[in-house]
Amino acid sequence: MGLDACVYCDCYEKGLMRTAPPQPELVYVDENGQVSLKWEIPGADQHAFYSWLEEACDHGPLGEIVSHRLGNISGIGFLRHLLSQTEKCFPVLLAKVIYSGAHAGGALSLDEAARLRPELDRLREVHCQDAGDERFVRRFERQMSELVEVSLKIGKPIVF
Repeated sequence: MGLDACVYCDCYEKGLMRTAPPQPELVYVDENGQVSLKWEIPGADQHAFYSWLEEACDHGPLGEIVSHRLGNISGIGFLRHLLSQTEKCFPVLLAKVIYSGAHAGGALSLDEAARLRPELDRLREVHCQDAGDERFVRRFERQMSELVEVSLKIGKPIVF
């Protein structure tokens, strides 16, 4: 178990798909920014949709422009413990990102992603005595920074 995060690509919205989807009237972009099918509509062909999605754009069948494994449950727990010592400096990270080492289904809005930027700047000043812990914190910082930058650049949330 662990914590993963991604930002979905904007190829569908920009008309950059290799081919048109089957049943285009049933295809939409959901609140997390993922291309989805209104599968509950009678006659919706899920098999055709997911087959199309496999090759629809350069970002693979899930359409993730960036995706990271942020850490396993114990690594995220370590980071939460470390940052909770100065919790006022990391409100978004603690409440929305690392509140659990294995949450899924949530997302950071664009506003929350923007508020995360200064927290990541402050995270650059947090260091660990242990070399392995330091590598973990730096990797987390780089991955979250990339997720934030891509999210804000293309206007899509960070999804967990």
